[in-house]
This record gives sequence, structure tokens and C-alpha cells, in this order.
Amino acid sequence: MPDELLDLVDENDVVIGTILRSEANSNPHVFHREIGVLIVDSKKRVLMQQRSATKKTYPLYWIVSCAGHVPAGMSPEDAAHKELQEELGFDTALTFVEKYALQIETESIFAYMYQGVYEGQTIVIDPDETEQYRFFSRDEWQTLIDSGAQYDDDSSRIAFEYWDAL
Repeated sequence: MPDELLDLVDENDVVIGTILRSEANSNPHVFHREIGVLIVDSKKRVLMQQRSATKKTYPLYWIVSCAGHVPAGMSPEDAAHKELQEELGFDTALTFVEKYALQIETESIFAYMYQGVYEGQTIVIDPDETEQYRFFSRDEWQTLIDSGAQYDDDSSRIAFEYWDAL
């Protein structure tokens, strides 16, 4: 896959240029944008995906329904729809939930989170992106965590915030 061009943003999330994805993912001193989508169903379960075993970062970790980088010149919401289609094979209306800054050892991002409703659409996963997906109730998600499965802390926080708001 060719190296994707992303928007380079300052500490206020204002676009100041472009940067290659490979550089953005390995330089904690520069910010770029990423998105995450939490899909929920009528039973108040959340759709979580387990990342593919071939992913360079966090292979086999359980994360939100879909996630990805925001390409240069694209809005975070448009990127969320694009990732949903690419990773799960369907699209749905999305509601903006939150934006937060995250700085880790290898990168700095502004994460835009969205929520959508699953209404029986056919799910088709991309095996390069996703190992498996599953709908979880709060108790089922807690059981997965307690089992020692690898999961993303922010994804878990977002799922619990959804359940707490019910």
C-alpha cells in the first residue's frame, strides 16, 4: 500500500501542511487526525472489531467498530464514512460524539469519535484490517476484558461511556 498523505495539524487542530502517514505514525512531536466509529444496535450492544493479526500496530487488539486516519483534505466525518465502508462494508448516519488529543510514545493525534446505528446491514470485513467482529453487551465486554484479551483502553472507555449514558 502506498504511503498515505495526511493533514499535519498544530496543537489547536488547525491544518498547517501535510505529512506522510509513516512519518506521522513515528513522530510524537507532530499531530495528525484519526477517526473512530462506535456502532450500536437496538439491543444496546456495541460492535467491536478485533484488528487483523497482520496489522503493524496493535495486532489482534479489540477496538471500536472501525478506526483509521483522516486523509489530507478530507473532513473527519467523511473519513469516518469511508473507513466504515472499507472495514465493515456498510455505511450509516453518524453522530459526532467527541474529539480528544492523544499523545503516545510514537505519535500524537486528534481523535474524532462518531456513533452510528446498526439496522441489519450486511457486514463484510476486510481481512487485511479485521480479524473478527462481535456485538457486545456491557457484561459480555467486561467478561472479555477479565479474560485477559488485548483491547484498546480508549475504545473500552468509549464503549463504557455509551452504556453509562443509557
